[in-house]
Amino acid sequence: MVRSQGGAMDTEYLKTHLGSCLTECLAEVAEKRPLDPIEFIAHWLYKYKENEAFLKQEDEKAEQLAAEREEAAREMERQEKMREEHDRILREEEDKKRELIAQKEAEAQQEKPVKETSSMPGAPTLETVTEEGESGDPAAAAEKPVEAEGEEGEAAAEEEGEKEEQEEQAAE
Repeated sequence: MVRSQGGAMDTEYLKTHLGSCLTECLAEVAEKRPLDPIEFIAHWLYKYKENEAFLKQEDEKAEQLAAEREEAAREMERQEKMREEHDRILREEEDKKRELIAQKEAEAQQEKPVKETSSMPGAPTLETVTEEGESGDPAAAAEKPVEAEGEEGEAAAEEEGEKEEQEEQAAE
């Protein structure tokens, strides 16, 4: 009985540690029928161990390569986002500069006299403002004599002013 328990333990050990390896080896021995099957099994098991180590390394390299590719893809995404952000910032700065220039031009336009702005194309047409004593009638303005320059012009203006005062007093 002791013997049967020991054999069961050996069988369990072989199944758990050598199960698939030993099964494959024995299947190949049965297929090839070498002259020295024990030596064939020894070499096959030795080579199997090397192959397993090689496959394990290949799997690790493949996993590492996949991880590096994922990291490279994330890095490319980060760089693309950085380029987009850089471009966006440049556009915003250009827009701010344009707004500032437009604002300065608008301020400069507001400072120009009305005469200059009204003669410019696209500028609003403003009404002529008449002051007291001025006639809004263009015909009356045409009847006024053109004043001469110098002392004669000043004298004529004084005479007109006196005449107007006299007319106003008479009208009262």
